[in-house]
Amino acid sequence: MQEIDSKYGEGQDVQQRCDDEKAIGYSGLQIFFGKSFILPPGLETTESTIQSFICAMILFPAVQKKAQAEIDRVAGSSRMPTFQDQPDLPFLHAVTLETLRWNPAVTSGLPHVSRKDDVYDGYFIPKGTTVLANAWGFTRNSRYYTNPSTFDPERYLKQPPELDPREFVFGYGRRICPGKDLAFQEVWILAASVLWAFDIVGVEDELASLADEDRFSFGMTSRPTSLNCRFVPRREGLKDKLADATA
Repeated sequence: MQEIDSKYGEGQDVQQRCDDEKAIGYSGLQIFFGKSFILPPGLETTESTIQSFICAMILFPAVQKKAQAEIDRVAGSSRMPTFQDQPDLPFLHAVTLETLRWNPAVTSGLPHVSRKDDVYDGYFIPKGTTVLANAWGFTRNSRYYTNPSTFDPERYLKQPPELDPREFVFGYGRRICPGKDLAFQEVWILAASVLWAFDIVGVEDELASLADEDRFSFGMTSRPTSLNCRFVPRREGLKDKLADATA
């Protein structure tokens, strides 16, 4: 597509551009709209998940300290963690999983329609019924998770591990989120980078005093109702190290 745009910018006639677009199967406008439908939902849900991660670090400082100790042991103080460090950071992997479970970004999922008559838990569901899967309900179900309101990454490190939240937080079937693997990696690398660089310190006890379900807003996406905190640098010369890492 870039090659077509380049030729068109150099004065290629409109008919030739149309022929080129037909050859690749998509027009520039179709590609634009295709991207526009994918990117905004991914940005919204990833942002919500990152906010939930920060909230968890405020409320569960022991988890934060353990994750930081693991990161320091692997990456040290001279460089930021990278994706190549993932195999050596199992606790951070578990923290990322627990962030997805503790407050799923889309708590009720997207509407589906039953393709045939069905019965679930004694309820008859006729064909054509709109069905919403309660992701929040799964995350707080004690059949699947021990002490489900507690942010506990260790639940994925014991044997056998508890249910991987990626089984349901990204949707189901043909309409499962196509960016689920990218979303997980985005949350992982941001969590790793933030915990390497900063201590996340809450500045009030409001969140701790709230009931589990009152800590979050519930709309199309879910996020914490309050995030009053400070990011305290953990490294000498952090500004220069961050500049080097992003250069």
